[in-house]
Amino acid sequence: MSNRYHLVLIAVLMLLCSSSFADEIKGRVYGSIDGKKEPLEDVIVKWFNTTKGTITDEKGFFEIPNDNITDMRLVITYTGFTTDTVEITDETFVEVTLSANATTDVINVEDEMSSTYFEAVTSKTEVITSQELVKDACCDLSGCFGRNSSVEVAVTDIITDSKELKMLGLEGVYTQILTDNMPVFSGLNVKYGVSSIPGTLIDRITVSKGSNSVLHGYESISGIMNVLMRDYDNSDKVLVNAFLNSMLEKQFNLNLAQNTGNRWNTIGSFHSAQKSNRVDENNDGFLDNPLTTRYVLYNKWKYLDNKSKTEFNIAGRYWNEDRIGGQDDFNVDIDEGGNNVYGQTVKISSFEGYSRYSKMLSKTSSMKFYLSGSFYDQSSYYGFTSYEADQTNINAMGFYEFELSKLSFLKAGMSYKYQDIDESIDFKDTTNKTYNGAYPQLESLPGIFAENSVNFLDNTATITTGLRYDYHNNYGSVVTPRALIRYQPFTDLVVRTSIGTGFRIAKIFSEYSNILASSRNIIIKETLDPEKVLNFGADVLLYFQLGEIAGSLNFDYYHTTFYNKIIPDYDTDPSVVYFSNLDGGAHSNVFQAEANMKVLKNIDLKLAYKFIDNKYDLNGVTYDQPFNSKDRIFATFSYAPQNNSYIISAGLQWFGKQRLPSTESNPVEYRRPLESDPYTMINAQINKNFSFLEIYAGVDNILDFKQENPIIAADDPFGQYFDTSFIWGPTKGREFYLGFRLLFN
Repeated sequence: MSNRYHLVLIAVLMLLCSSSFADEIKGRVYGSIDGKKEPLEDVIVKWFNTTKGTITDEKGFFEIPNDNITDMRLVITYTGFTTDTVEITDETFVEVTLSANATTDVINVEDEMSSTYFEAVTSKTEVITSQELVKDACCDLSGCFGRNSSVEVAVTDIITDSKELKMLGLEGVYTQILTDNMPVFSGLNVKYGVSSIPGTLIDRITVSKGSNSVLHGYESISGIMNVLMRDYDNSDKVLVNAFLNSMLEKQFNLNLAQNTGNRWNTIGSFHSAQKSNRVDENNDGFLDNPLTTRYVLYNKWKYLDNKSKTEFNIAGRYWNEDRIGGQDDFNVDIDEGGNNVYGQTVKISSFEGYSRYSKMLSKTSSMKFYLSGSFYDQSSYYGFTSYEADQTNINAMGFYEFELSKLSFLKAGMSYKYQDIDESIDFKDTTNKTYNGAYPQLESLPGIFAENSVNFLDNTATITTGLRYDYHNNYGSVVTPRALIRYQPFTDLVVRTSIGTGFRIAKIFSEYSNILASSRNIIIKETLDPEKVLNFGADVLLYFQLGEIAGSLNFDYYHTTFYNKIIPDYDTDPSVVYFSNLDGGAHSNVFQAEANMKVLKNIDLKLAYKFIDNKYDLNGVTYDQPFNSKDRIFATFSYAPQNNSYIISAGLQWFGKQRLPSTESNPVEYRRPLESDPYTMINAQINKNFSFLEIYAGVDNILDFKQENPIIAADDPFGQYFDTSFIWGPTKGREFYLGFRLLFN
């Protein structure tokens, strides 16, 4: 353990020595008239939703500073041409070609757009803004996707209410989660970590489907989710939030942002969740909701000097959490680890820190460095099964980016990943389970990468190709190629395609911890190899405006092929879960169609349909992935008057049938059907806004649908048929909540 603390100390010291430099965006604006492209003078270029802007010179060039800008969208307006919006990611120089408008009336609807939008980047990326997050309770990150059809929030453990964020129909472990562009969440800390970031501290979330940039590593298989935290520039100076639900769970959040002078500013945050009442609505003897106590402290500092183009960022977070679940009379002080009253406990202590450094070397070149480190410790009991785990993470990355030509931009750099995991399982009573023991796992990977973006077809198309090489201390060379294409033949039509590979090491006891809670034995049949994946997809996005209705139609398809996948076999023996490497094929096909509309600038509507086909081969038989709805329907509605004095919002999700593992060898009373029931979830919320106060109230699961008897053999939790892994629907009924936000600037 001492070596780990030394590593964490080294990482923290490195963080304290890091800094970063702000960029100035430069570019050129052209106009396309009868197929000819000419520079435009006096074009208005401004940052979205601000008054900060500039105009182009006689040759179409412009310069605009991005200090204190968080929404990195440039709105470009010129009379007689269609207004365009450009999302700035890592570019330092952009070229924009405006299309001639049929009329001389310029209608700029961009500032009235929905609180979610698609970025103008190569990969399909949807942005969920803070304006969208307030339309749900959004107490934490896992609650921020009730109005998003691309991300599914699934409960992985009934008793402790742990959750995962799924994309493309794949388990949450295949989604890479970044915090401020850094891989702070990785390995063991993801399972409960998605519930540890308070919604009031999130500025926006970007969701990128399928294969993405090679800069962030080889693990982004189904996509990347980047959680961008608030800082002084995009936060109220004081924010107080309090929340109470009908189970009497309490949450409190406090954000304080301050400009300390001499170019320094900071934001500090305190988050607390306090346990609910003991509730057992289905009378199975088990709590419907764990008793959760959580404390999170967060602090970010930024130094900004526009003259020297210097910016320094450093952030740290401490997270402490206890969860208690199980039978309703479980007493943690007396019964923990025993075999009289069944209970589950989770105790977490974690520290994270990260920083960023960047420097402009010229008008078209820069270098950037990222560094993050974390230590995570978890102590848990699943009945009399003890699970102890700790993890040390260090990630470092640096790259140089420069313009090869007016149409080509290259990024090249190096990275290093260190992840040291110790898991230990012990049985405190006699049992026929055999998987007790220590499970250490060490990953050390130096890597190099390069990524090139090229514009062609008169700047209507972009192709980004990337290649990275990592050397794994246990598995040798890992090569990750990826390619993305974006084509915009017309202003209102965008077509994207992507292809790339992925690689990851499974952590089965953390990823399938609900099995630890059951009576099933775990048998690892062979040495588990890394999972290897190929993903490709295509997306078509069409914008439209019909009178007072503006919106978009989006269609996408993604296919994922596994060359190796760790398959949990629930079907061969109901008393055992077997883990082995893939013996045959495994794939996922996902199709999604979505319509977004804004009506009369007051009403936002969304309707989506998703089809998911997940299959794998096992022992010569092809199975549908269990606990997966093939058909899903999603719809949302929100209304706000022009003065935004209140917001009414609602959402509907319909889930089709799911295949369930066989329990035919169980006694009759402990058997379950081979398919789940379809079900519908409806949520609604109203927000009332005052000058410095916002009050919100809502209800989740309005129809009060609950999965019947989700725990098998709940009357005999230490018996041979006890199983908590049959989670296919909500286990909590209708839930009301009430909260307020105090905002001071």
